[in-house]
Amino acid sequence: MATSRALDRLARPEVSSARVRRALEAWRRTASLPRAVLSAPHNDWTEFIGPMARDELERALLALPRRRAAPLRAVVERADKEFRAKTLHNPRADSSRPWWARRWWR
Repeated sequence: MATSRALDRLARPEVSSARVRRALEAWRRTASLPRAVLSAPHNDWTEFIGPMARDELERALLALPRRRAAPLRAVVERADKEFRAKTLHNPRADSSRPWWARRWWR
């Protein structure tokens, strides 16, 4: 709840609590999908939905003071761990992109 209020106090529409809540739901859903779903080549979950949601979460985490971001970071890190366990690093991906946008199906 404190994180949600802190996000709204920033008065930045790109990191509003509603947007972050939707992004978190999408990221957790992506990370929780079975490996078989994530491993399908050229699927929206690993190529678009997950990375876009994780981008939004990263913006929110960077916008918040460290203490206010801690509860959100803990939830995001659990989903990150699950996503990493089901995907592989794509060595051909653009190295300037964040790690979650450089994952391959496993």
